[in-house]
Amino acid sequence: MKVTLVLTLATPALLILPAEQSAVASPMMNVPSGARTAPPPLEPQEYSIRSRAATTVHIYHAIGSLTRGEGLHAIVNTATMTYKDMKTLSVNYRLERWTGTAWVTFKGSSSTQTRTSVLRSNADWEVTAGYYYRVVSVHTANDGTTSDQSVHSTPSVLF
Repeated sequence: MKVTLVLTLATPALLILPAEQSAVASPMMNVPSGARTAPPPLEPQEYSIRSRAATTVHIYHAIGSLTRGEGLHAIVNTATMTYKDMKTLSVNYRLERWTGTAWVTFKGSSSTQTRTSVLRSNADWEVTAGYYYRVVSVHTANDGTTSDQSVHSTPSVLF
């Protein structure tokens, strides 16, 4: 019995590992090349219009967009259009950066005009490579009596 035990311990063992990769819990899984974080969760493009009236009465078009400029420049464009000239027409917009767990404001701006039915505003901001960015814009129209507000969020863009 001692001889069998010695032979068993002395015999080399062959360990076979499966060819599949084992699952690893990592926040960096599925990170595209060059990204510093995992992509943000897929969200439906946010777009809503709120009015103090029963139905919206002023805004018929409100949009924000995010495109790549030269180098590491984020180009932001917004447009707000109403059915008639407003006492005030304004937009507040912000460029948000995904941290891997939450959206945080990176840059922001606003624009207001009076006695107009069209408001366009834009910005050109330098960003940091490897992050996802999006634009959230809040468009407001007021005729002096009634106010409409529209909120828009763009899809994320990796820079």
